[in-house]
Amino acid sequence: MFFAISILLFGVILLGEGMYSIYKNRQNEEPPVEIESQIPNVNITRVEENITIDIAHNVSLTKVLYYWNDEEEKEIITNNAMNVSETITLPFGSNILHIKVVDKNGNESEFQKEYIVEGDGTPVVELLITSDNKIRIKAQDNAKLQYVQYCWNNENYQKININLEDPTYIEYTIDIPLGQNTLKVEAVNSNNISTIKELEVKGVKRPLVTLKQEGDNLIIRAEDENLMKVINYILNGQKYQINVGEVKVITHTQSLQKGENYIELSAENVDGGITQVKGRCFVN
Repeated sequence: MFFAISILLFGVILLGEGMYSIYKNRQNEEPPVEIESQIPNVNITRVEENITIDIAHNVSLTKVLYYWNDEEEKEIITNNAMNVSETITLPFGSNILHIKVVDKNGNESEFQKEYIVEGDGTPVVELLITSDNKIRIKAQDNAKLQYVQYCWNNENYQKININLEDPTYIEYTIDIPLGQNTLKVEAVNSNNISTIKELEVKGVKRPLVTLKQEGDNLIIRAEDENLMKVINYILNGQKYQINVGEVKVITHTQSLQKGENYIELSAENVDGGITQVKGRCFVN
């Protein structure tokens, strides 16, 4: 048996101008009119280059997440309130904002909206930390980019090749060296106008994770020489956590159901290094 990367495809339905919503209700027997009444009200207000997300619901909110395009999710603290508000900065260019809302009954709603931010004549540089502990460099300008380069800890610069199909935009992902580091990125456009951006970041090792199926059981193993912290995973929609204290190796046997099984797993060490795994397996 083996595991394969799985991609969840979601459909969307129109909900107001420029916004879409996906709603999942666990009580399928309820009539549509009752389901509709349980969808939270999401209002987004834009002021210059910032937006404020206001969410109101008739029950407590347990989790609110947002992310741009396919980037890492960020959580808005709800404190189990029925009203939540958060102000965030709009990224440069054309981007899609995704919002996920979960209430105390486990009902989930998803919303998305596109925003476009024009430049001011200087290159825009964004430095994003990905979920697998890497740095994604984005540089964009209305004018053509002449070059983009980066360096770690004031060492020699390394140039990033310009995209010939679209010389106004570059996206590049780099690894983070171990330990505390300073990343400096410089983007220069065809008018010789430059932007320099720096980021302090710590590079950490990630745990080694192996998943092995033995009959109708799944053997989960995560190890790290700097000690493991915790394993969280979702198997067939059910959440689990393995927390046995700070040890070098965590091994756990999980029973599987008949037929197909889906798993999403995250293993974290004491340094904050995270390894994420998604996959599926079958039991006859």
